[in-house]
Amino acid sequence: RLKFYVEDTGIGIPEDKQEIIFEIFRQVDDGYTREYGGTGIGLSIARKLTELFNGKIWVESKVGAGSVFYFTLPLKKSKITDREDSDRSENSDKLKGKTILIVEDDRASFEYLSVVAERLEMKSEWAKDGKIAVEMCHASQSYKLVLMDLNMPVMNGYEATKEIKKIRPELPVIAQTAYAILGDREKAIAAGCDDYIAKPVKQTELKQKLITYIN
Repeated sequence: RLKFYVEDTGIGIPEDKQEIIFEIFRQVDDGYTREYGGTGIGLSIARKLTELFNGKIWVESKVGAGSVFYFTLPLKKSKITDREDSDRSENSDKLKGKTILIVEDDRASFEYLSVVAERLEMKSEWAKDGKIAVEMCHASQSYKLVLMDLNMPVMNGYEATKEIKKIRPELPVIAQTAYAILGDREKAIAAGCDDYIAKPVKQTELKQKLITYIN
């Protein structure tokens, strides 16, 4: 195994908070008046990425003395190969070589989704906002499906989906959002999305939706 680490000289993390920071939407300070920003999804994505490669991630920290984040990755691919073999089922064969467009303003989220696509032997391209996504769909007919983040700058996912459906009404669009609140699904479907998936996106769930909507 290879071990990597990132060390900082920040405020540190209390021992009783060192596990919850890897949970979705959780931070050391969860109060409405917290001093530091962020949505609390970065470390959750980091954990999913390391586990996707059969690795582990953890933190060692002392309050007032900074933190050290570690993660490991295996040198041998034996377990990953077993999982890859399971992905090469009859149903997932039709995904091989297909290209999807990932519309996502967060690089970490895009990289996670692109890794999942790569494991399914698919290709992926990145649009950082809805406006760019519309332009890319207008310029290329190669995309077989669009993974559409709903909350983005410049043009949000709802508006982008409406514009894409005007250009290519047959192109499947799956909405994805970190803010999975009541009514989001209905609003996404009303905007023209074919389906909906909540962040953090689970690999198995995404795979099934790709199989369902890609011809």
